[in-house]
Amino acid sequence: DMSLFGHFAKCICLPSTISSLCVHTVDGCIDWSVDLKEYHVLAGEPVRVKCALFYSYIRTNYSAAANTKLRLIWYKNKGDAEEPIIFSGHRLSKEDDSLWFRSAELEDNGFYTCVLRNSTYCMKVSMSVTIEASDEGKCFSSKMRYMEKAEITHGKMMSCPDIEDYLAPYKQPQMNWYKECEQIEWRKSIVANSTHVWIPEVEEGDGGNYTCELQYGSRLVRRTLLLKVTALQTTHPPRVLFPPEKQDTVTEVIAGMPLSLDCKAFFGYSGENKQPIVYWMKGEKFVEELAGHIKESEVRILKEHLGEREVQLSLIFDAVEEADLDNYTCYVENHIGRRSGSVFLRKKYMYRLELAGGLGIILLLLGVLTAFYKCYNLEIVLCYRRHFGSDETEDDNKEYDAYLYYTKVDFNSLMNDDEETLALEILPDVLENQYGYKLFIPDRDLIPSSTYVEDLARSVDQSRRLILVLTPDFVAKRGWSVFLIETRLHSMLVTGEIKVIMIECVDLKNVINYQEVELLKQTIKALSVIKWKGPKSNKPTSKFWKQMLYEMPAKQKEILSKDQVNMLSCKLQRVLKGAHQRSEVALATEIPDYNQLVPVGGSHASTGAQMRHFCHSYDFQLQPQSSILLPLCHDYCNIPMTLLNGEVGQQKQVHFC
Repeated sequence: DMSLFGHFAKCICLPSTISSLCVHTVDGCIDWSVDLKEYHVLAGEPVRVKCALFYSYIRTNYSAAANTKLRLIWYKNKGDAEEPIIFSGHRLSKEDDSLWFRSAELEDNGFYTCVLRNSTYCMKVSMSVTIEASDEGKCFSSKMRYMEKAEITHGKMMSCPDIEDYLAPYKQPQMNWYKECEQIEWRKSIVANSTHVWIPEVEEGDGGNYTCELQYGSRLVRRTLLLKVTALQTTHPPRVLFPPEKQDTVTEVIAGMPLSLDCKAFFGYSGENKQPIVYWMKGEKFVEELAGHIKESEVRILKEHLGEREVQLSLIFDAVEEADLDNYTCYVENHIGRRSGSVFLRKKYMYRLELAGGLGIILLLLGVLTAFYKCYNLEIVLCYRRHFGSDETEDDNKEYDAYLYYTKVDFNSLMNDDEETLALEILPDVLENQYGYKLFIPDRDLIPSSTYVEDLARSVDQSRRLILVLTPDFVAKRGWSVFLIETRLHSMLVTGEIKVIMIECVDLKNVINYQEVELLKQTIKALSVIKWKGPKSNKPTSKFWKQMLYEMPAKQKEILSKDQVNMLSCKLQRVLKGAHQRSEVALATEIPDYNQLVPVGGSHASTGAQMRHFCHSYDFQLQPQSSILLPLCHDYCNIPMTLLNGEVGQQKQVHFC
């Protein structure tokens, strides 16, 4: 019955529930333009496009229209032209009021128009069809997802959308659910069946892509839902983080200088697509009403989590003027309420700036001076001693500046290694001849006798410093026990009556008895450790000698002149060269057997000869004694091991060199 359609004007506006467009009459055909419903499908999947005339525009169905001799014709829009569709029956077919794509392809994208007409009547409408390929490695296209929201800790039901055309009547569909295109093991509280997924208590990790898959003939139909988990909907107004609420905040500014006032606020989740409302005011005026040199920045999101945001809005002054010194308030609001925080601008006087600058310069100078002192503290102290220091050696009743303690452990060795050269030649030569110190060296300054150990202790007592040269062999074979030989000496070390300078040679930490040396360092109260790093430390300008002078008793004239440094450098080279030559000669020369000179258990008087004591660079005569036969030395020696162990007895010969 044609009266069903009535008579149409040239333009009839439809209710918003049907269409937002107006209908036009073109060439005698009523054109309803493009329907609001859009079809989205993945490439390779089936899709059914229904003619929207029978569902939204006329009060009849396809069967009634066919009975009134109306024909339904399908076209595909190509630009401004409409081309009739030729149905092959294989991939594309017409079934009643629908256009069926058995397998949609990318070239099927576009607009499809259905026209209902006869010789006197015509009406048409277009439908949008979008075909998308899946994202690489995914089972869905990110451009074709259904959006879902769920508040954390609340329940959420998700059903597979837009699949009515693929369901058989009165038959339960068989459907699989995937998350991020993978079958997962749902936690016990989640129900995932053939039609829906039910999450009774949503967690933050539940957000993501959920895909439902339906088997339709030989094809698969997929729909993907993007679940966005949000915080609980807020029941409070936003909170101002800065300037603080209900607190007076004062900012000092300099006239003519640029300024930026930052307002930071926290907005709880209040629904999707609701932008945070934040703005500045000066008294009762908005920023738009103020002078042109004051403006607001864009609202910047600093942090965002589950829909909750921390935002910032800046009030920018190109150059602060006297008239700008006033109170400024930042307001933040949502659908629940409004809060605010204020800042008062106050002029900053220059003297404060100058004071801050002066303090900064002072701190910078202190830092520079501190760094300079740390780098050159030895040079500074030595320079002060030379020009202003007092003489430490005056009126202390001490005879020696230092007691040089070095013991060669391998007594049969004729080679002078670097440590021996340092202890026996370089140290005495530099300290005595160049810097004027008086050293006590046992093998040079003490004649062996029955009271040898007591004489050593008295010599230490008469010295201002005790210099210990520790070598790896000495540490491994003797260690700390050597200082337990005499009660007075041990007491002086423990109580700090004598300052000890320990010259530690290289590689001591690998020595088996190094723990005894560490115990020694902890026991000696007044101890300074100087690292000797091999022959390179022998140079007169090295840090080693600066440390030695620093630890030795202060004297008025202890720093070398430039000429003295040059002379000392040349002399050290000659000493080192001479030591090497002497060692080579010693290897080729037979050393006298002193045991043949002194009979075991016999009397010195029977020999009628004097023993010579061969030491490093000097010799002296030893008178024979009746009580003890003393050993001879071919190198600098120190406290004999038998004396250290308390093995000296009457009429007992001791050979320790």
